Amino acid sequence: MVLIASNITTDGVVHTCNERVEEVDEQNKKITFKLFGGDIENYKVFKLILEVLNKADGSSAVKWTIDYEKNNEDVDTPNGWMDYLSKGTRDIDGHLVKGEKVDL
Repeated sequence: MVLIASNITTDGVVHTCNERVEEVDEQNKKITFKLFGGDIENYKVFKLILEVLNKADGSSAVKWTIDYEKNNEDVDTPNGWMDYLSKGTRDIDGHLVKGEKVDL
């Protein structure tokens, strides 16, 4: 198990947390990341799920899902995280379309 300490900026706020790969489903092209510690302690559950979907034209699309459960109703809904994931996916896609190497 690999544990990564992360600093992620959403909505202009830096979030500090740990993440690990919880599940890799190669057949369904799906990876589940579990985030915990730091700012994520406001959530009972916080998972990022990456899924690659094959399209009829032979290309692929990426689907991100955020699975979360707040500790209480005062905790914000993590809407900024979807923007963060979407931007990161577009950046990687831009490099791949240009044929550039992407360092992850």
